[in-house]
Amino acid sequence: MATLKRPLTYGVKMLTLCLLLSLCLGTALGVPCCTGVCDCEAHVVTCESKSLSDVPMCSASEVNEFTEMRLTKNRIVNPTFSRIPDSIKTLDLSDNNITTITIDKVRNVMESLDLSGNGLTSVPILSKLPSLHNLDVTFNPIPSNLNGFPDAIFRQLGTNLTSLHVGHPETFTEFPRTISTHLPKLDTLEINGAHARFGNLPPTAFEAFELVLKKLYIRNTLLYAVPLTLRRLRNLKELYFESNPVQDYGLLPEAFSGLNSLELLSLKNDSLTTFPAIVNNLKDKLTTLILDENRLLFIRENALNMVNGSNIENLYLRDCQLDRIPGAMADDSGNYLQKIKVLDLSKNKIQSIDRNDLHDLHSLQNVSFSENPLAYVSTLAFKNLGNLSFVDFSNTSIKVIPMALTNVARHGLDIDLRNTDVECICELACFQKYYKSRNFRVHGDCETVSVKLTDYLEMTIPHCPNFNGTVFPSCTANV
Repeated sequence: MATLKRPLTYGVKMLTLCLLLSLCLGTALGVPCCTGVCDCEAHVVTCESKSLSDVPMCSASEVNEFTEMRLTKNRIVNPTFSRIPDSIKTLDLSDNNITTITIDKVRNVMESLDLSGNGLTSVPILSKLPSLHNLDVTFNPIPSNLNGFPDAIFRQLGTNLTSLHVGHPETFTEFPRTISTHLPKLDTLEINGAHARFGNLPPTAFEAFELVLKKLYIRNTLLYAVPLTLRRLRNLKELYFESNPVQDYGLLPEAFSGLNSLELLSLKNDSLTTFPAIVNNLKDKLTTLILDENRLLFIRENALNMVNGSNIENLYLRDCQLDRIPGAMADDSGNYLQKIKVLDLSKNKIQSIDRNDLHDLHSLQNVSFSENPLAYVSTLAFKNLGNLSFVDFSNTSIKVIPMALTNVARHGLDIDLRNTDVECICELACFQKYYKSRNFRVHGDCETVSVKLTDYLEMTIPHCPNFNGTVFPSCTANV
């Protein structure tokens, strides 16, 4: 077969161009490094899932000034720290087979160490990491007594440690006393996983850091109630009490009585069936409430009386088995959630949006109905939502672009219709006129023809019969 030949000058130009592109793309997309088993990109040395048995050798010229190294999901048992570049501040050794750690020399720059998902039976000696601020030892079979959390080690860690992550479903049976007494600077604490014997937190659990703790995560335990000692955390800003089978009666109002600084509360997957009444005690500062993965089924009309006039701006009700939009979102005067900006109702069982749903929520900016069997939207919905900027209808049963969206006067409304069965037909001419005049942004594809919705609206609709005779607002039917 004949080969097409080009002049040599063309080939030289193309080679030069390719070399330039490779240099640019190599910086942007990462280049092989550390004997070719890792990728170096944007100050990160990535060596994930490479079946490594030890830290790879890296030349100084390859990783000069790189600050993060990821060695997660390998087969490392005892990492050779001498191979870790001196410039690394963040080191991820999670999900290996590590049982022993020996740090060869003082490393003044290392600030974060992730050892989660390994085989450690004690928190290792980390005295040669004087700048360590963040330590993660979750999902290691470390007993929660002095053998697993030695006094001497935590006395040394307490000098700088501000973030600690602990927990194991079999060995974490009590709250370690050494955490309570030796970490005066701790502002973030995570307990992720605990044995059934871990029945509560002692009154002294937060003694050393009760005035400085800002974020607390208690996840995947078998706690039957929110620990009363939480009320001591007067400066706590974020509480993630998730995947604990406390049920409604386990949300003790007394436990929340002192949380006067709380801004975010997550009660995700806590076996709740009703809207938590304790929110009433937190409404002054609370701006974000997460209730995902609870069996709420529906929220009673008077359920949000407790947050009347609250400062909640972000409300997440994902996967709560709701079959309709809670009628209590706003009363007739629109008082309940007037400050709400983000509302996430995705992964529920909502089939329709009626004319009064979400009415007069003037601050609402972002609303999601994704992954609902949504098929009907009243053309009178979405009225008086002057700040609405994003609506997510993706992965629903919508077959037409809802004309209710034209009730949103705000220009530049972002509408997500991806993975829906929108029928692209000439009747979309009415919506198209609003789409053009208000600069709506639409994402998704037509179901009836292989074309993007935007292309159909912009290129096909103008050629429909009587397109120029279609006048709005008469396009909108008052249904």
